[in-house]
Amino acid sequence: MPSYKSSEPTSRPDFVEPGDYTLEVINATETVSKKGSDMIELKLKVMPDEAVFFDHLVFVENAYWKIDAFRAAIGEIVLPDEEVDIHADDFIGKQGRARLAVEEYNGRKRNTVAAWLVPVAKPATSTVTKKGDDDDDLPF
Repeated sequence: MPSYKSSEPTSRPDFVEPGDYTLEVINATETVSKKGSDMIELKLKVMPDEAVFFDHLVFVENAYWKIDAFRAAIGEIVLPDEEVDIHADDFIGKQGRARLAVEEYNGRKRNTVAAWLVPVAKPATSTVTKKGDDDDDLPF
């Protein structure tokens, strides 16, 4: 028989203040939007162990940019004009950064993704020897 230690029913925050956060995909479900388009519903958790909310990736041409931004935010390489097969289960456990906003819905505040944040590439270290850097000029 499972057991647990109870807490206040509202102890888990319903939202966090607007800002940039690391999010973890705790569930991803392939479904269909109200207008009949393929869609992936993402259940997201603000790290560490904060609010939980949903975001949607809708597979319509004018929303492909959001799918690309999400994929880049979780570390996938996004190449222009690449045909990509998406499997919702592959997103579970992935983490990425996003800018969160707060909106009110049915009298309750909840988070929404204002923008997925693409990781900034670290500058590559050069292995090229600069002119004048060779050891032949050293006096010893």
